Amino acid sequence: MPDYDAVDLELTIRPLGHSYVADVRMEQPGNQAVSVPATDVPVALDPTALLALSLNPTAYGRALTAQLFAAQRLRDAWRDARRVADGAALSLRLRLCLAATIGDIHALRWETLRDPLTDTPLATDARLRLVRSLDSPDTRPITLGPKPALSAVFVIANPSDLGRYEMAEIDVEGEVGRVRKAIGDIALTVVGDVRRATLSAIQDALRTQPTILCLMCHGQHTGDDTNLWLENNEGTTAHVTGSVLTQMLSQSDRPPLLVILVACEGGGASHHDGPLAALGPRLALAGVGAVLAMQDKVSMGAAKRLLPVLFEEVIRDGCIDRAVSLARAALGTGTEWWVPALWLRTKDGRLWAEDAPPTSGATGGIHIGGNVGTVQVITVSGGQVGNIIGSQHHHGTPPASTPATGRTETIATQRKRLERYRATLAHYIDQIAIIGTANARPEVTAGIREARIGIARVKAALITLGEPAEDELDDTE
Repeated sequence: MPDYDAVDLELTIRPLGHSYVADVRMEQPGNQAVSVPATDVPVALDPTALLALSLNPTAYGRALTAQLFAAQRLRDAWRDARRVADGAALSLRLRLCLAATIGDIHALRWETLRDPLTDTPLATDARLRLVRSLDSPDTRPITLGPKPALSAVFVIANPSDLGRYEMAEIDVEGEVGRVRKAIGDIALTVVGDVRRATLSAIQDALRTQPTILCLMCHGQHTGDDTNLWLENNEGTTAHVTGSVLTQMLSQSDRPPLLVILVACEGGGASHHDGPLAALGPRLALAGVGAVLAMQDKVSMGAAKRLLPVLFEEVIRDGCIDRAVSLARAALGTGTEWWVPALWLRTKDGRLWAEDAPPTSGATGGIHIGGNVGTVQVITVSGGQVGNIIGSQHHHGTPPASTPATGRTETIATQRKRLERYRATLAHYIDQIAIIGTANARPEVTAGIREARIGIARVKAALITLGEPAEDELDDTE
């Protein structure tokens, strides 16, 4: 079965009077029936008692587990779900559905939960995918495109006056390099290496409609919002509230499918905050398909271990919940494994759709799928094509025209990629013109080189599709 297949155990916690009750639903891949092991099970959550244990994630997790699974019906449902998943050699996705109107529930550190049968941490179990789910009023559909259309924006804010706030500087060059290496051939736009990480620069980058937005900065929970340390045009601190970022994304025609927030307390750190005060669930409510946010301070060392694993795994198959599980496991030797919290709105945690195979018996056409470089694997039914990055499979039938809709979408996707690469190239070339080649930082020259490689690959894809690929002066050296 595909890696995104998992036994889905949905645990809904909702208010009933002055207390809480839980409902359990279980769905299995290939099974059209939904199992409902338990409903209206009383749950005695005690946020005040848990707050006293906040400095000890192990003790906190044991106390929260004891509160959640106090009823035998919930323990039985958990046992049965694990047996079903193990018997089918599948992962178990524990989806915590939390009522949007109760801030106390969202502030609890659910990622510290432990297996009620074995007492092992759930967050570091590679067989388990622990996610939070939140009903959103947003009516925009979440649609999955093909992997070739993926793009990412990485915003990294390192104001020059962080010492004034007793905050550590962020290794911009190192973090950008790690993300570039981990993200592979997906088109990447960086804000904060050359361009200042200002709110307007972020807004400009979001106009390209990236699939992934990653924001790394310092942040602080203020009680009713999240305060982010971004930059102004002079490079010093610009305080921006999370509600401003939320509004920006909610008004977007197509918000990112995945937002990653690597910011101190970006996911919520207080047990006495107002409803949905943390930025993570705010963005989920705003229409983002998946939000990964830090719910407490995370060290730079932990971030260095977390992000490479996260990106490498999500690029592998697009399963964000599986990638987060493995990234948490990479932090398992320290004390910050519980900090990443994932809010998931998509059904199966994927960021892109499976590539459709060529139609059986088709008389011709072009199918783009797989992943070889930027162009991907291109299957051409009939005719001959020249050399191209990727693997080619020829069938002896005469060429026929590609279905108009699919071909048009493919061409539009490649042209958008070409525009992004050229915009990135122009930005870096402008920087060279200002500071000179001798003074250019390594990421500037690397960005120019990578942009030109991307341009060459996209132009090759367009030519193969029978489309003109005009040369521009800066496309090559």
